[in-house]
Amino acid sequence: MSFYLSKILWWIVQPGNLLVLLLAACAVLLWTGWWWMARGIIAAIAVSLTLILLFPLGNWLITPLENRFERPDTLPRLDGIIVLGGGFELPVLNSRGLPELNAAGDRYTALVALARQHPEAKLILTGGDPALIGHKGAAADVKQAFFTDLGLPPERIIFENHSRNTHENVLKSKALIGPQTGQKWVLVTSAAHMPRSVGLFRKAGWPVIAYPVDYRAAAAPELARRPDFSRNLRALDHAVKEWVGLAAYYAMGRTDSLFPGPDMRTDAADTKPADPPAPAAR
Repeated sequence: MSFYLSKILWWIVQPGNLLVLLLAACAVLLWTGWWWMARGIIAAIAVSLTLILLFPLGNWLITPLENRFERPDTLPRLDGIIVLGGGFELPVLNSRGLPELNAAGDRYTALVALARQHPEAKLILTGGDPALIGHKGAAADVKQAFFTDLGLPPERIIFENHSRNTHENVLKSKALIGPQTGQKWVLVTSAAHMPRSVGLFRKAGWPVIAYPVDYRAAAAPELARRPDFSRNLRALDHAVKEWVGLAAYYAMGRTDSLFPGPDMRTDAADTKPADPPAPAAR
């Protein structure tokens, strides 16, 4: 139930959708004589649209999310690599059988690179089809063919194809893998999505090393840029979704912190390179 409710509520509060719904409400108010209320809402909508056009509000909100976890320069010997899905255009993948990448495709290129650097690590790609209507499940055979073409044997990757959101990613992956205490797992997902994801893994008792990819904003907030309404609105939608997700998961008790960050007690040890083998005795 929470999955369907979250999808419906997000559809309503998504900034672009919310502005359109408010504008439709203004039309109703005008026709019913509440013109004074409609006038105030229209003024607020006009100001909001102008701000979105002129300023990168979304990037301002994304930057602290993306800067929360730094990508480690070195990694220890790994027991496994977890990659959260979301990098494929699922309507294309399911209807055409083609693995078309979207803006989050960096997750999969990072998986290939890390898999080659750490041949000892298990690989798990988690994520199905999150569609509220017309759910089909992501085509596993197309995914396997994609990574095979990039040089990864399909038998090396464990595909978890049934989870619909990040919370299910964690629970279903943990049930599938059964990670052991002391193992070192690296988590690959979009930088803005990393705080929420790490919070969920910690709550599930599965500590991970954050390896953020798919950056959307500069490291320092930009004061202004060339006016681009559609781009700014997409960035705002993306940023608001992550902040709302953080608040919702914390309110539901799925994370222990409103804004999960690095754990200085464990992160330094987690990212310490493995000690070289001792020289053989003569």
